[in-house]
Amino acid sequence: MPVRTDLGHRVELVSIDPSFHDISVGLYRKDAGEGPVAVVFSYSSIPGVGARIAFIREAMRVLGGLEDVAGDPDLGLRLPCRGWHNAAMKRLFLDCFRVDPSVGVEPRPLAAPDTRSEQMIALVPQGRGVYRVESTGVTEQEPSRAPAITRALIRLVELDEVDDTTVAFDCGCDHHELMGLMLVRAQNLRASLREEELTASRGVLTAPGAE
Repeated sequence: MPVRTDLGHRVELVSIDPSFHDISVGLYRKDAGEGPVAVVFSYSSIPGVGARIAFIREAMRVLGGLEDVAGDPDLGLRLPCRGWHNAAMKRLFLDCFRVDPSVGVEPRPLAAPDTRSEQMIALVPQGRGVYRVESTGVTEQEPSRAPAITRALIRLVELDEVDDTTVAFDCGCDHHELMGLMLVRAQNLRASLREEELTASRGVLTAPGAE
């Protein structure tokens, strides 16, 4: 299959898709007049690959709150702010490979039980892309996890820090779906980063003696 040159810049690559014959799937950024477009593409030609790409694309649309790009031959997707939040888009793409194809895809809520305490963590929208992190169930023995979650979100999504429990997108637009998805990752930042490192290294050729 000839290499395409019209997909734009490759943002992320999953070298081995464990849910579909170990194919490689890439996320590409294609610059357009109304803002960057995300394209999911694979060079594999095995039967069923089209349906698999369609599933990943739909998962990105739902989990990330993305919009269809009308008239795009590659069925591109676009953030509603017409910008490009690179760190969030990469992690959104990777998370779609964790979704069970047999289960329906739904947006993640803006609140979830903390995995490292008895607290409930909530992201409270303040408008214009600003979110305040709140925690309930705080005790003297168990301080609020909100500042730690805030720091993790800043690192994962590359958000602006407003204060120790408030973050903001530089585009000034709300991204509830993306934030709900990233909330789960932020609760265990180290594990999330380790998992991404393993995904990035899987299937990559290593020079002899470099193991």
